[in-house]
Amino acid sequence: MLEQVIIEIEDIEKYLDEHEKSLLSGLLWKIEQLKAIENDPNQLKLDIVDHQLITLGDVTS
Repeated sequence: MLEQVIIEIEDIEKYLDEHEKSLLSGLLWKIEQLKAIENDPNQLKLDIVDHQLITLGDVTS
């Protein structure tokens, strides 16, 4: 499910206090970092299979 949310800067300034602006900034930063990692082929991809941490692409029996 792909959806977009557009937050207008005017709304941020009008409705959020400084603490909430800081939280929003942190969330947006985190999303951008995760997107960058997801698209980086040099990042190690891990998964949990049968209670074991494996790199994706490993073959387990």
